[in-house]
Amino acid sequence: MKYTIAPINDDAIMHMSSTYNLGVLLSTILSRRGATTENIQYFLEDEFIYQESPFVSDEIFSAVERINEALDEKEKIIIFGDRDVDGITSTAIIYRTLKSLGCDSLTARLPEGDESYGLTSSIVKEILDGEYSLLITVDNGISSQEEVAELERNGVSVIITDHHLPESSIPPATAIIDPKVEGQGFSFSDYAGCAVASKLSWALLFSRTPLYQESVILLHSQPGNGTIRVSAVKLENLIEYDRIVIDVLLDRESLERDKLLSFLSCNLPIVVLDSQLEKNTLKRALGKGVDISLVDFRGQLERVMPQARGKSLFDLSRLSRAALYESVDKEIITLVSLFRSVSIYSYPSLSKGFETIMQLEAIGTISDLMPMKGENRYIVKKGLKLLSKNPAIFLSPLLSRQGLIQKSITAKDISFKVAPIINAAGRMGHPSVALSLLLSDDYSEADEITLKLLTFNKERQKTEEDALKLVSSKAKESLEKLNNKMIFIEDDRIPRGLTGALSSKLSGEYSVPVIVVATMDDHSSGSLRCKAPWNAKKILSNFSYLFEDYGGHRFAAGFSMDNRNIDELSDEVAKYTLSLEEEGGEDDPLELDAILPEGYITPEIWRIGTILEPYGQENPPLKLLYRGARIEEVYQVGGTKSGYLRGTIRTKSGAWPFLWWSCPDKSQFQKGCVVDIIFSPEKNFYRGIEKDQMLIEAMELTK
Repeated sequence: MKYTIAPINDDAIMHMSSTYNLGVLLSTILSRRGATTENIQYFLEDEFIYQESPFVSDEIFSAVERINEALDEKEKIIIFGDRDVDGITSTAIIYRTLKSLGCDSLTARLPEGDESYGLTSSIVKEILDGEYSLLITVDNGISSQEEVAELERNGVSVIITDHHLPESSIPPATAIIDPKVEGQGFSFSDYAGCAVASKLSWALLFSRTPLYQESVILLHSQPGNGTIRVSAVKLENLIEYDRIVIDVLLDRESLERDKLLSFLSCNLPIVVLDSQLEKNTLKRALGKGVDISLVDFRGQLERVMPQARGKSLFDLSRLSRAALYESVDKEIITLVSLFRSVSIYSYPSLSKGFETIMQLEAIGTISDLMPMKGENRYIVKKGLKLLSKNPAIFLSPLLSRQGLIQKSITAKDISFKVAPIINAAGRMGHPSVALSLLLSDDYSEADEITLKLLTFNKERQKTEEDALKLVSSKAKESLEKLNNKMIFIEDDRIPRGLTGALSSKLSGEYSVPVIVVATMDDHSSGSLRCKAPWNAKKILSNFSYLFEDYGGHRFAAGFSMDNRNIDELSDEVAKYTLSLEEEGGEDDPLELDAILPEGYITPEIWRIGTILEPYGQENPPLKLLYRGARIEEVYQVGGTKSGYLRGTIRTKSGAWPFLWWSCPDKSQFQKGCVVDIIFSPEKNFYRGIEKDQMLIEAMELTK
């Protein structure tokens, strides 16, 4: 077995273990996965409150103001999305939000049939002919300079929400919300399109509450040794924009006292927990002649969070998850966190009522293969938790028919059992059917649409199988022609909706970037799929002058073009591969998270695996090495080549069921053999029962 394992710093691991009350094994694994004091909360938290506020972006304000104006004036609004899962969920998010805000004149439009991705001249004409005054794009638009310019010239305001990489210049839209555009203000840039749409959705809902554009000071003071320490934070739209921490010397004039008074003298409400206690302490700091009006937060806190009743701020800071990630000023951090939480949960539209959007956001993020790092982990973890416990009514029939009710739904479940069903509608040219499911609020109607989508998926599978047979020989020929570095396939028999699926399967099989082009009449539509370390959008940028339109992100990109440019594209791809470096193949070593000591396999291993979820891009399943296990039972299922092994492995601490999908030589692993194994702990859900099982990545007989 070939493997690598990253070195660790024992002191850092012990610090992590004690600071965050984690086991040493979990701390070791997190450390190897890049967890630090700056980012560990992304691994440990899943609550909405930890997500970044949309109001860090100035563009959000422009978008919110224009949309609210359109809502107030009852203007005609059109949403334009994409046909894939990310585009469909993004469209549903904005549509549901605008409907909840009373929008009556609202249309959602997706590319149907063989229509090209993105804004086209025909879509622009449709918008102008329909006399819409506001267009909101979701999961597209950042590359549509000419189309947006034409709409804006003709009086149509355009708000772009996208997550794709921009060109050298950006469209002249009324507002652009795209974290990959420089200067947007977001600290994280790898959102899916649905997550960007969700940011706008929440901002719109927030703008309809008294919290919008409101500023406040949160303050806490505490006695020290001859001093009073005062910590104060200024918030606007619940975002911190200024902070002061001052130690005021008692019984003497000081510059610190003047600084504090200056900070507080801005006509903003000063919110504290336990006003009488804070007032007495402030009088000692500022003098009896200074009278500062304070707003007591205690009553509101205890109404929303009864568990806080009677607890001091110090007590609450010791229980606070937010304070866990700060080394100093834990009490003011706790007060800010509580104030934000209570403010948000005081308005159902921002919390409980937003849970449907969170579920759509998680599905779209997983489906679009976004990296499972940073804020994407919050988004997906929270969404999966909601899907498992209280799925939206329109998703319940689909989850039920796919065997996902009453189980802890994982990202893998969404990838294999939910996303393909929604995606099938777009691939078969009917994305509006999938959208109608996500906009339904009736179980019977949703079940009827689900059955239609399942039929589409069966048709898609058959069409995809036929198309894959059609291109398989071409793929081998192209790979050889392009020096085993890339695959380029063009054929007029390839369905336009399957270029992405075909390129994805071929890229997975051959481990190279793959371009598949479907030619139709005088135009073509193509997709590029690849894996790390390649960048799909960057590869396509080398040929951008040949495209009418193109877009994408790191691992998936698409384009449309005039058929007259096909031959030139083929030639240019061949030239490009001459400079494309080959990357590792099947023999790459496995990257381990830990080597387990003898007897260390316990149910705790599976709990750790759950903490590390959701798995996905840049966060692969946990891989652990254990030496000296014994095969207690083993069964071969299926044929010699296509089958797999299952059975039971015994260790010092117990026996565990295992599954090995890709065993290269099944005959050598027999009952009683002593083996070293690399495995991933996973949950097996069968007939309503969830059991721990080992998913074997590699196994070898001990000598």
